[in-house]
Amino acid sequence: MPDQLAVPLSPAHRLLAWVDEVAPGMVFGPRFVCLGGYRLTGPLDVPVLRGALDRLVVRHEALRTVIAGDGPAPRPRVTPPAPVPLVEVPPDALVDTLVAGAYPPGSVPPLWAYLARHGDADATLVLVAQHTVADPWSMRILIADLLRGYADRLVGRNEGQNQAGTPPGRHQVPATRDGNDEQRTRRLTDHWRQVLTEVRPLPPDTAAPGGAPRHAETRFPLSITDQRLRAAARTRRTTPFVLLLSGFIGALAAYTGATDLTVPVLTYGRGRSDWETVGLFMNALPVRVDLSGDPTPGETLHRVRVAFTTAFAREVPLADLVSRLPEAARLFAPDGPASAQFEVIQLPPTPPSGPLACRPIRLPAGLPLGGPVIPVNGLAVWLEQGPEGGYSGTVRYRADLFSQPTVERLVTGYADRLERLVGP
Repeated sequence: MPDQLAVPLSPAHRLLAWVDEVAPGMVFGPRFVCLGGYRLTGPLDVPVLRGALDRLVVRHEALRTVIAGDGPAPRPRVTPPAPVPLVEVPPDALVDTLVAGAYPPGSVPPLWAYLARHGDADATLVLVAQHTVADPWSMRILIADLLRGYADRLVGRNEGQNQAGTPPGRHQVPATRDGNDEQRTRRLTDHWRQVLTEVRPLPPDTAAPGGAPRHAETRFPLSITDQRLRAAARTRRTTPFVLLLSGFIGALAAYTGATDLTVPVLTYGRGRSDWETVGLFMNALPVRVDLSGDPTPGETLHRVRVAFTTAFAREVPLADLVSRLPEAARLFAPDGPASAQFEVIQLPPTPPSGPLACRPIRLPAGLPLGGPVIPVNGLAVWLEQGPEGGYSGTVRYRADLFSQPTVERLVTGYADRLERLVGP
């Protein structure tokens, strides 16, 4: 059996290859990573933790997969397992050590771990994975599997199986497309060509400082809860996601004056069969909404719902759109029209408590790690649900095209509009 096995590119990896062509250095680099931070409580046995980390590499093929943009056509290669580097640091040095770390895309495995002990039964664990092989959903799968593996090793259970009896090697890299996908893309090309013809950029911010392209990032709170959001969605006969998207598009229209908005919506790209698979799953769905005629919030919701459901029913891999349609390539290229991306990060539930209780934590905003999968030509807003059911948001924006006060007014307006839309 060869030491390395080449496998075809998945749709998400083909998209990365296209991004690497139009924005060299943005992906396939040492800072293109996915982060997961967790607070662990309970007696911690570090050698057992190391063994559980190494078990992840055996169980998840993505963590044995190397994808590097070091040739004309990046090709994933599955390699033999290797130990996961685990670095122990003082708590006050955790963030600086994390930022100073090197995460080359050709590393085997493409996973790193940092541990900061606050006491005998209190620690912070940060997992870092190359974004080419993992996404936020994957990080939650990994911490859940890590905790199961830790518990198994403590009591001497068979390390080749989890509690459900799943053998190692089951969790493979994302599947490639089949002939049905190709036929679907060909059938829907004309639809997407019409949607993406003459996409209008966001109106310029007259207070923008200008200068060389650069990005800034800030977080903002939302007062809504998942319980209220779901109740409002039932009342309005829509989905929680459409409510969140409608509030954003309505606020964007109110603060820019635009009436023809095309918002790339980032989807998590997972089918039910992919829920337990570690890998990079993502897609972007251009949603074009006509808000002419000064629609009410209720009418805006209706228009957004129709636009989104129409787009979602015709979703095809973005890699196919940008390779087939110049209109799509222009929208997503680094020098394309200013637009506003939107995403609600979907995550599986927090793993249950065991020998180690686990609570996800948010790392500081603005770290020079991670970054978007596709270029941000204007701004990108993503929402995350906290452990108590509340939501918070992050906005990454082109600081040369938008001033900080303008962005703050936009996200404040979004929060206010969403509050009115959801109701008490």
